[in-house]
Amino acid sequence: MFKALPTYKPLAERRKRELEGGIILVGRPTFKEFMAGLKLGWTNGLDKVDHDEELACILEDDAHFDQVHEDPVGLSSVGDASSSSSEPQKLASAFPSAQSSPVFSPLQMHPSSTQTPPVIRSQHTSFHSPPSEIPPQPPLLLVPFLDYIGFKQIPFMIWDFFNQRLKVQSGAEAAYRVVMAASGHLHVPESPETPNTTPTNDHSESEPPAHGDLDFDRQVETYYNNSALSIPEDIAKARQGYYDTLPRRLATARELARGREPTKEEIHNPPPTEVELRAERLKKEKRWRSDIAGWEIVKPSHDVDWDKRFRGTLRIFINPDGDGTEKSSS
Repeated sequence: MFKALPTYKPLAERRKRELEGGIILVGRPTFKEFMAGLKLGWTNGLDKVDHDEELACILEDDAHFDQVHEDPVGLSSVGDASSSSSEPQKLASAFPSAQSSPVFSPLQMHPSSTQTPPVIRSQHTSFHSPPSEIPPQPPLLLVPFLDYIGFKQIPFMIWDFFNQRLKVQSGAEAAYRVVMAASGHLHVPESPETPNTTPTNDHSESEPPAHGDLDFDRQVETYYNNSALSIPEDIAKARQGYYDTLPRRLATARELARGREPTKEEIHNPPPTEVELRAERLKKEKRWRSDIAGWEIVKPSHDVDWDKRFRGTLRIFINPDGDGTEKSSS
């Protein structure tokens, strides 16, 4: 039995087909993430960046894996001012470095003595410069969503349980807008590209300054519980706890590498080597920094990212019976 090959379609036809669809964004955090990615993708250049290598170069020079060495007693020269200093001298690790061993090459690529930037970007970026305006995008369907989390919000959960019809109504209205395919421009008043207003968490009636459709589902952010608001502090505590235990684990790894006999516990549960510790640290730092970057996008004090290139290009699905609506021409 032969399988039919996909028919070729011109790029213009495929692009038209894409614009006939839409993008569904459920909840304000999703809306924030989408707009942040859209702005990042259309305002940055096209230079290829290895983020793991970039992070490894940043972590290379923070001295957590430096070895502190002091001259043994009786070996320092009398009258030598340089050797009589009481300050310990920081030396590089006694093990092969990224420059002498391929084992470290994925983690450390650039020597710190050269003082070069972590990533050397191309100087010829004329073809990689961001465009003055972005091409047409499929319409956005903004669907409100509120998830009650936490002990203090149990009364809201009970009320929400007996009022499921409101969720059904909201979903039906969203589906109706998609079926009718009526869309209008994303309304954003003439204001700074990314205004910063901090909504309060006291559920008061005071409203922040209006930013048009960028205020979509803003009231949901007042229901964030303390566990969400404490994400930066929790990451800082986890990072501090890890680095408090790192010197002891690193010392054990170096002692065993120098030939020390392992204990019975170390025989049954071998401690990580220095190479494994470096890889572990890179993985943890990558996760911590990614979580912080994600929180910086969705936190209540950060508004939806906006760029002037989006004006007149981004569209949203709207009710077809509203005033001033227009049928999607895509």
